Amino acid sequence: MKKLILIQLILIFLIPLRAQTQENIFYTPDPNGKKILTVSARQMPANQSLPLEYDASNTRMVATMPSPMNETGDTLLPVNTGQRWSTTFGSHNHYDEVYDLLEDYDKGYYIVGWDAIANGNGKGWDIKTDINGTLLYDKRLVYTGVRVGVAACQDSIGNKYIAGIDFGEIAWPFLIKFNPCGEKAWCSLLKHWDFLLGSPSDIIINDEGNIIVLTRFEDGNQQINQIFLLCYSPDGELLWSKPYASKTEHPLIAFSYGTKLYHFGEDYIISGYCYYPYPDNPNHVWLRPFFIGIDGLFNEKWILPFGVTDSVVGQAYSAIPLNDSVIMGVGSKFRDYPNASIRNSLMMFINHEGQELGYKRIWGDSIIPGTMDNLMVEIESVDDSIFLATAVIGPLTTGNPFGEIVFDTSGHVYRAQSRPNTRGMSNMIKTFDGKYVIACTVNENDMNHTDIYMYKINANLEQDTLYTQNFVYDSLCPGPIVSG
Repeated sequence: MKKLILIQLILIFLIPLRAQTQENIFYTPDPNGKKILTVSARQMPANQSLPLEYDASNTRMVATMPSPMNETGDTLLPVNTGQRWSTTFGSHNHYDEVYDLLEDYDKGYYIVGWDAIANGNGKGWDIKTDINGTLLYDKRLVYTGVRVGVAACQDSIGNKYIAGIDFGEIAWPFLIKFNPCGEKAWCSLLKHWDFLLGSPSDIIINDEGNIIVLTRFEDGNQQINQIFLLCYSPDGELLWSKPYASKTEHPLIAFSYGTKLYHFGEDYIISGYCYYPYPDNPNHVWLRPFFIGIDGLFNEKWILPFGVTDSVVGQAYSAIPLNDSVIMGVGSKFRDYPNASIRNSLMMFINHEGQELGYKRIWGDSIIPGTMDNLMVEIESVDDSIFLATAVIGPLTTGNPFGEIVFDTSGHVYRAQSRPNTRGMSNMIKTFDGKYVIACTVNENDMNHTDIYMYKINANLEQDTLYTQNFVYDSLCPGPIVSG
């Protein structure tokens, strides 16, 4: 019965089957007399369901977890559209999602996603393609319970490491290693009984070859420690676990969440969001873009709820270094009341000491005339001064599709493109040949079920052409790899 209640509780987390609005936020009684505001911690960019503010003196915000979905053995349907580089993966009438994307050592691509029919049990789903996005093999996470991968990285010898969520007893973070043949080498499950549940959001490999996983734990009470880094050895041993932005050192922080983890120079940078007050009212907290600076020994250097004095209300999704000293974060800034539900794309400039250097808002009409809700999600460079970001772009106030924006640090937009019927999460990598491969979710014809959509573009936002020469794939595996 307890497991059934948990599954019902977490249904709203990762599956954006319908547009989420403020109506998805609900309150339940708290034994300590506070209202509990229950939200999805990991938001889908197109559908904002976080409150912009709340009173921390009488309200506590608690994160729910992703819902597992039901999976069957229906046939994979890869579709490549002619000589232009776009590919769709999915099973008809399923809810298929993508959570991460890698460029493999052999110039193919590795997708981390899931396949689902309806609310219930499901399987994580990993897909390997060639350089043109054509399917080579796919594998599901075979497990007696439910495991869904959400972030991936790879080492120099072809091993893949996938961090995800195990829904066995409650919902705990796991880390699994696959060898170059796609076979499981080991799996490590972390049950942190000081908390109710935990979920990873990003993963990298450091210079020592250890695997660093950005994770959020929820204790459902005081939320003293929320954002963690977990360090694993290449053999799957948990070496250490450290909290960051703790309320012990930063008592004004309310709810906080890290979305991305980066290694810029000697520092590690976490981007995300938190709830933080204005100085004159410490009990009333507002949604803020959030950055954390960490040194090479994984000691916290600083935290930065961005734009407090400038009344910036919004989120930071990702970041990129402009040079050795300046970092640019991108995300969203909500417009002022009475249009607070509409967002604009936001560039935030900080240095490695955690100081704000300024910000720039991009208004919708400067992207595409008639654009309303818009925000930048993931960013890559075009050259030293021009950048390409995946973005939410459209004429609606919520639920717009993904697209791309090419812009400079002054906020000037050179070109933009909307990709109709796309949704969910957006993942982008800059490829070896200076192009951009993007994976997101696309609606099926019924506008309800979804497939995985992957496409390759150049800096002009034109779909790239296919390679015609032969490439050797999975050469680090001594035998053929079979789907399963």
